[in-house]
Amino acid sequence: MRRVIIDTDPGTDDALALLMALNCPDLLIEGITTVGGNATLAQTTQNALRLVDHVASGRDVPVAVGADQPARGSFSYAYHVHGTDGLGVDLPSTARKPQRADAIEFIRDRTLAAPGRIAVIALGPLTNLAAALDGRPDVAKAISEIVVMGGAVEMPGNITSHAEFNIYEDPWSANAVCASGVPVTLVGLDVTHKTSMHRDGGPRWFEGTSRSAQLGNRILSSSFRERADVQDFYLHDPLAVAAAIEPELLTYRRAQVEVVTDGEERGRTVASFRDGSVQVALGVDVGGAVEVVRTLISK
Repeated sequence: MRRVIIDTDPGTDDALALLMALNCPDLLIEGITTVGGNATLAQTTQNALRLVDHVASGRDVPVAVGADQPARGSFSYAYHVHGTDGLGVDLPSTARKPQRADAIEFIRDRTLAAPGRIAVIALGPLTNLAAALDGRPDVAKAISEIVVMGGAVEMPGNITSHAEFNIYEDPWSANAVCASGVPVTLVGLDVTHKTSMHRDGGPRWFEGTSRSAQLGNRILSSSFRERADVQDFYLHDPLAVAAAIEPELLTYRRAQVEVVTDGEERGRTVASFRDGSVQVALGVDVGGAVEVVRTLISK
């Protein structure tokens, strides 16, 4: 069983990724840390709390609140993609509360308590992780791996022609994480744009009557309904979780990665393919990856 912290900004595809992780018998979720990005921090935190309560109400899954703004400036949010509250569907209110410790403390405390045994799956801007690593080589040594959904190395971006959204929102923190020396697996648009759920596959993309299957179908139905011109729901964050569970689903090249922080190319991920601490995902077993997503959300 792999121990993980999930750093996230739910977000529709983040929500599907969380459903996968919560249902996966091979993952032990140490906690969820929230960050602004797809929506405000208040909304992403509430979405995380409600998701956990809705599909895993009897489980102790701590949620810790993170950054409400990037290292510089402010988040731009993506309500046009994820709906007015970041999810596009209503979830019951919850009495579940976040941890007293903030996300930075939580990441540091949990990883230092089990050095080399906890990985982080990062599904949003990398603000929390960069802050947790800042000036703390002990934390960098304690984190076994960071699986990042972010970047576009050999293809155009999805927020600008150069940049993928998560990296664009806080390129300074992304640059710091890639340079931290922690082993990073970069699962970016090069592979996530190859994995999707098609509009015609619904309304039952996920089989069964479980709460997670029903919620996954509601999220996809809402997304397609609100975006009539879109035919594919790309499995950005779910593929990052799949990579953490079954890394052999993807093929990688070792690299040193730098992120452009300013100017027209802000957020561009530049990979120099040689020995480095980052492995960049460039190929994916599409059928196998989609099946992992379907199977876990259908549980």
